[in-house]
Amino acid sequence: MSSVKFLLPVGVLSLAGCVTANPRAQLPALQSQLSSRVDAPVAWPITAEEREQTDASVRDLLSRDLTVESAVKIALLNNRSLRATFEELGLSQADLAAATRLSNPTLSAQLRWPQHAPRGPDAEFALTAPLLESILLPLRRRLVEEQVAQTQRRIAYDVLALVAEVRAAAYGVLAQQEIVLRLSELAQATTAAADLAHRQFEAGNIARLNLAEAEAGAQQAHLEVMQAAAEARSARERLSRWLGLTGEQTHWRLAGELPPLPANDSSGPGLEALAIRERLDLAATWSQVATAAAALKQRLQTRYLPGTVDLGIDTERNPDGSRVTGPRLDLQLPIFDQGQPEIARLAGRLRQAQAGAEALAADIGSEVRSACDRVTAARATAEYFQTTLLPQRRLILQEMLLHYNAMQRSPYEILLAKEQLQTTERASVEARREYWLAHTELERAVGGRLPDAHP
Repeated sequence: MSSVKFLLPVGVLSLAGCVTANPRAQLPALQSQLSSRVDAPVAWPITAEEREQTDASVRDLLSRDLTVESAVKIALLNNRSLRATFEELGLSQADLAAATRLSNPTLSAQLRWPQHAPRGPDAEFALTAPLLESILLPLRRRLVEEQVAQTQRRIAYDVLALVAEVRAAAYGVLAQQEIVLRLSELAQATTAAADLAHRQFEAGNIARLNLAEAEAGAQQAHLEVMQAAAEARSARERLSRWLGLTGEQTHWRLAGELPPLPANDSSGPGLEALAIRERLDLAATWSQVATAAAALKQRLQTRYLPGTVDLGIDTERNPDGSRVTGPRLDLQLPIFDQGQPEIARLAGRLRQAQAGAEALAADIGSEVRSACDRVTAARATAEYFQTTLLPQRRLILQEMLLHYNAMQRSPYEILLAKEQLQTTERASVEARREYWLAHTELERAVGGRLPDAHP
């Protein structure tokens, strides 16, 4: 006997179509989602030639002094964890390609010989494929397309998270470089004070206690320089790690200083609504809700359908040489299982996805409010240093020099005023660093660029 079951009418097949399995088919859509949020393009080198081109671009960027923006470009080109994340795009594209294709037909054959005459063989051949699968193919494709879109949004969010980490690490390096400079200047001032104290002690003008205090201040200042230099090296290594650099590549130089505070900040209540619209991880979570709802709806609509529907033609060649041919229909009847366990599981997943999306939306609102508070506080502190403390310390040093020239102040008082100014300058750098870290965190919480311009 031979059984042939047709996959699907040609018209339905033409509507279903086949999707390419090219792993980078979804990359343009991902880049489109990121274009309004990140200036630098993302790269996903797969072949050896593409990797060499990417490495050449990284070497070109490293040949010049880095900036915060060029560091972001290097990370998007060279971060290995990001490349591993991009492979999920290829996996989701493979799932989509599989969802648009029918299962391959199964060919089976068997030969049997009767016990009595006629002695000719009874031959049976079967070419089978599920018909129900072909009918449900468009529904399955829509579900997988939604899953692909969910993967795109999640990966795009990972890209933005990487950009935020790189910016924060770069600001940390710039700040630490300035702090080392300020502490070095402070160490020079305390060393000068210690030298002066030593000469005065030799001349018998001060006590040993005064000399010891001056030397201890110089030693403490040098220790702080050493500690700050170690923190600067740690900050550099942290940034190198985000950039995916190793070996000789880590000998880069990040030029410049922390940028000044922008003219104004966008930290108003409208940012919460903006974050709800822009956060790609939230969009991915709501896509998961939509996918779970569609899967539940599809299963409810098909719960009473047969498990399989096989339609074809049977042909049998009997031992006497006669042949019988006719249509054949095989059904798996839903008698014992109408899909109740699967429906309960899908309903639970839908409720779980909805609760997760609502929880994430609430968390995003809290993140934005906290980040806004941090930006506001950091800005107020940094502005207070710039408008009040630093001008006051500079004025004190200026007046102290005038009194020193008039023989009314001692050299120790001049050195002390310089120390206090340099200490305030260091604290001012730390305040600006805190502001830009808060600003970066607010951008991450909102899900993209803030309405105010970048420095």
